[in-house]
Amino acid sequence: MRATIMAVEAVLFLVSVIYTMLSFGKTEKIARRLGGAFLFCALLQLDYIILLSTEAFAIKEYMACLQYVFMDWTVLLLFFYCMGYVKISLKKSYMIIAISIVTVDCLIFLTNPLNNLAVQMKPYEYSDIQTVAEKVRPLFLIHPIICYSLNIIMIITLIMKCAKTQRLYRGKYIVVVAIVFSTMIGFLFDVPELVRTVILSCFMTTFELVAIYVVSYNIPKKNLANRLHAYVADNISDATILYDNEGQLINLNHRASDLFEKDICETSDKLLTYLGFPESDGVYKKKIRDGIYNISCNSLRDENGNVLGKTFIFYDITEVEAQIEREHTIAITDSLTGAYNRLGFLEASNEFLYHNESESGFAMIVSGIQNFKGLNAAYGTRAGDMVLKYIERRFYDYHLSYSMVYGRTAEGKYAVLAPFEAVEDITSGMTCIDVPVDEDLNIHVDMCHGYIVLDDIGKPLDYYYERALLALSDCKRTLSLTSLEYSYEMEERVQKRQFLVTQMHEALREKQFFIELQPQINLDTREVSGAEALVRWKHPKLGRISPAEFIPLFEENGFIVDLDVYVWEKAAMTVKELSDKGIYDGSISINISQIDIMNTDVAAALDRIVKKVGIPPSKLHVEITESACVDRRETLIKTLNSLREKGFIIEIDDFGSGYSSLNVLMSLPFDVVKLDMGFTRDNSLEGRSGIVITTIAKMIHDLDAIILVEGVETEKHVENTVAFGGDIVQGYYFSRPLQIEQFCEFVQKKK
Repeated sequence: MRATIMAVEAVLFLVSVIYTMLSFGKTEKIARRLGGAFLFCALLQLDYIILLSTEAFAIKEYMACLQYVFMDWTVLLLFFYCMGYVKISLKKSYMIIAISIVTVDCLIFLTNPLNNLAVQMKPYEYSDIQTVAEKVRPLFLIHPIICYSLNIIMIITLIMKCAKTQRLYRGKYIVVVAIVFSTMIGFLFDVPELVRTVILSCFMTTFELVAIYVVSYNIPKKNLANRLHAYVADNISDATILYDNEGQLINLNHRASDLFEKDICETSDKLLTYLGFPESDGVYKKKIRDGIYNISCNSLRDENGNVLGKTFIFYDITEVEAQIEREHTIAITDSLTGAYNRLGFLEASNEFLYHNESESGFAMIVSGIQNFKGLNAAYGTRAGDMVLKYIERRFYDYHLSYSMVYGRTAEGKYAVLAPFEAVEDITSGMTCIDVPVDEDLNIHVDMCHGYIVLDDIGKPLDYYYERALLALSDCKRTLSLTSLEYSYEMEERVQKRQFLVTQMHEALREKQFFIELQPQINLDTREVSGAEALVRWKHPKLGRISPAEFIPLFEENGFIVDLDVYVWEKAAMTVKELSDKGIYDGSISINISQIDIMNTDVAAALDRIVKKVGIPPSKLHVEITESACVDRRETLIKTLNSLREKGFIIEIDDFGSGYSSLNVLMSLPFDVVKLDMGFTRDNSLEGRSGIVITTIAKMIHDLDAIILVEGVETEKHVENTVAFGGDIVQGYYFSRPLQIEQFCEFVQKKK
């Protein structure tokens, strides 16, 4: 009998120890209270094992008293756990009172072997068990009052919680109430003999704690998870189908039942066959009925890789795909004409080449409207839009005759991919176009075309488009041509231009740029009265680079501003150096452009330079071309007036090359006028030309300005210049541009 009881208590002890560790392993704060209850329950069982195994009555007596202590703390911690479980926060004062009462009861039992205040114990034999019998004293009543009071409070609290809780969550509280109540009923069978009391108490307490643990942490959450999963599965818009490890149907939600016939979903194999999918897991896209779905097929496996079940989730992406298609259509379409834009043209061209062949091969054409900005400025953007739409319709007409792709790829530009035999027809037919805008207005539009033959279909179409665009650019500059085929020489020029752009900043830092001076000769004294500073570039690898190559390029990218400032400084330092050496005391002319005026304070920059170098401002003649006077006239006049106020000499360069020469004389401040070489070359002073030239010269002199004639190359030019009253000449007849050392020698000779 004793061995059986000890074995039972040992099992209960191990169970309590295991659940103690499980409870303390939980992250919830209240789980530690349940762990404490398990711990005291384990001590209760260990206490009884010691009581049964010892023969000494004194030890048995003390162990019997300790059991009441462990029982008190087990019930108290279980009470605290239940209060936390139902989300009731006990006031700190209530907890202190409860702990104090339990502590008093524990002290009574701990001192009982000395004073017998709670129970009087004597040896007692039950079957083959040597234990103790108890004679209850008045203070013993504190123990059952504590235990029953705490249990009753727990039961009442849980019943009230059940009444206020949703049906889904009510079950877990009812189970706890039943467990606590059953434990109380068990305690009613308490007898003075400690054997049955302890066995029943240990068994019922362990059962109560384990049951509460299981109900609290497992059953409700699992039931809730299953209910919630079923709810979610039936209310989501995605179809879900579940199969077991043998491929048999477990569940499908209403969305899946609407999507498939029932027999299709009976097994996973049937569904896979219907969908045309392999057995392997993955994500697939498929059109089912009127919708498009992303289908996720996944197998749930255990740690050994065995299939536990299979899931199919069908994500309806019909609207997403439609939206993507709409956005893609917008992205590849020109909003004005309805034709492809550049992105759409290249995309459609790739598709076109994939599905089409041509014996003559294919060519890409890029067509551009001549001076489209000027057309908009002259007739307005509405007329410009009508022109673009009309040209698109003309390309559409060619589209009906030839298998081709076309689109409006930039402002005023169209691109065509067509068989090579169509190139001549398209380019000739789209060269001179009369666009009807209004009943009484037709706009004449000239177009140029650059094209390239696709010699390697494997190359990206961007490659061919850029080269056709390059051919178009060259064609626009060549007024005699309306269409031009791409050549490798064009690319070499572009590559060189790009190389120059990459080298320009380094060249400026390393002072690869320098100036040459072209002498200006006073016709009265035939001495050097001035010189024009001309920038040159000597590259360490390319050698001397023509200004005709880099100056237009730098004007396009804006680097000309930095280069001009560099030249101004060089010219000022040259004036200073030659003057200090007593070689040359004249002036040097420098050029400013419209870009300089628009992007920097020219007057302030030049004033800073002459002050830094230490020369009079009059030693720098500032040349401004007549063409720079066309735009932003007020800004130009303000700049020139500021320069003259600071003492600089203003020269109007290339006078006579434009159509507003007389306006220049009337509105701009100036000191020197440089007549265009066309005024003197091969012209006599007889007849109408002579009258015009001499009249202009007289007007210039009447305005107290000096006439400088450039481009003088023959003796006849000199004679004509003298005849109409020119003051200074510049040109190859006297000297080409010279390096500074050569210029010094030239000045000495002229002296």
